[in-house]
Formats: sequence, structure tokens, C-alpha cells
Amino acid sequence: MNYCDYDSMQHYKSGSFAVQYKTSLVGKLEKIEKQNLEDWLKSSFLNGEYYTCKALDDLILYRIFGRYSMKIKDNLYRLPTGAKSLGGFASTEFAESLIDAKIRLALDPSWLSTKAYEEKILLPQGSIINVGIVAPVKLKTGTILEGGADQILLPQNWSEKWIIGYRRVTQRQLMNPPCFPLEKDDLPLIDKKETLYKIDACCCCGGSDVTKLKENECFEVIGSKNNHYTLKYRCNNPKCQFYW
Repeated sequence: MNYCDYDSMQHYKSGSFAVQYKTSLVGKLEKIEKQNLEDWLKSSFLNGEYYTCKALDDLILYRIFGRYSMKIKDNLYRLPTGAKSLGGFASTEFAESLIDAKIRLALDPSWLSTKAYEEKILLPQGSIINVGIVAPVKLKTGTILEGGADQILLPQNWSEKWIIGYRRVTQRQLMNPPCFPLEKDDLPLIDKKETLYKIDACCCCGGSDVTKLKENECFEVIGSKNNHYTLKYRCNNPKCQFYW
């Protein structure tokens, strides 16, 4: 049985897992005349440093996004707010978890992205992009979000056809590279009054087809250090079937 051994779980440093699978840009970019970006865009790159280039090959990139809705009364909602699909920024590495994405991409909560979803993008050969490193961001609380991931500024009005899959970002750190099984219609808005962490995805495969077990279906396992745990969720991916 494939289940979570909480006794052996170790949290890894943000970025240390995804970096093993990130898209390498070595030999795949040709520098061209540098575009003069607006100041707010420049400041999002570490030390304001970036370069403009043409992709010499198709590249796999990832973008975190998610929008809030807010019910006012009955079935009346305010207009959604937050980060849209088809936004400007992407990265060469996938999100390891909600908190790791917040750190590596320096996503200030005041920007109102739920970080609930990630889209996998196939950037076509010949595309013009701006490339650098995500700059750190200081929050109002004084906390520093380190950044450090590759930051890709995509072409304006890039095509939705470039998206080759979506997934729900996991609460827990991923144990394996994620799958992207969702379609656009599978991405509901997150209600601001609901907790973002109410819906989970499998941290083993990243799949979103998850079942919360009924009380009489939950069962107990013994971890590698002889601690007892009750498992309450099951991943329905037939290649995974992970319990936690």
C-alpha cells in the first residue's frame, strides 16, 4: 500500500526539490537587443537585472495563479480579484507547495493571488522573453520572501493554446514531480470567506482527484518510528493511490 509515513517525512528547503526537474535554459536562448521594461517590471528582477532573448527551442514553463471571489449576499458576488491565468510571469520550476511557491516566487499576499493553481506552458521556439531571477520582497510584517527562482516575463498577449495542463497546488511539499490533469473548466474560484486550505491535492503525484474517506473508511497505520496515524484521504489516480 502506498501511504504517507509521517515518521520519515522531512521538509526540504524551498527550491531544492523542483531544481532537480527545472527546465534548463543553457544553450536554449539567444540574447537579443534588451527591451526597456517599465520600472515596476525591472524591480521584480533581482538587482533589476534581466536580459531579453529569443527561445531557440520549445521550453516548458510554469505559472502560479488563482483568483478570489467574494459573496456579498445570496448569489451575488463581487468581481473576482487576484492573479489570472495568462498573466505575465512564469518560471522554469514547478511549485513544490503553496508556501514554497510563496517563498520562491516572492508572492506578496497583498497581491491577492490564491496560488491555488499552476499551469504548465509550452513556450514555442522563436518566442521573445525577458529572463532573470525573482527579487526578494519585504512584507508589511517585515518578513522577507527570498525569491530566487528563474523569472520569465512572457510575451504580451501570449496564447492560451500554449497551456498544456493545469493542476491544484498542494498544501504539503511534493514527493514526486506533479502531473497536470486538469482542464480550464476544472478551476473554480476560491471563495474569500472559505479557507484556501480546505481543498487538497495529492502530495505524492500532485493529482486533484482526491477522496476524503468516510469515518468508517479511515484506518490506522504505524510509521517507521512506531507512531500511529489515522489516514483520512485517498488519491484516486490509479498509478498513485496514495493515502494520508
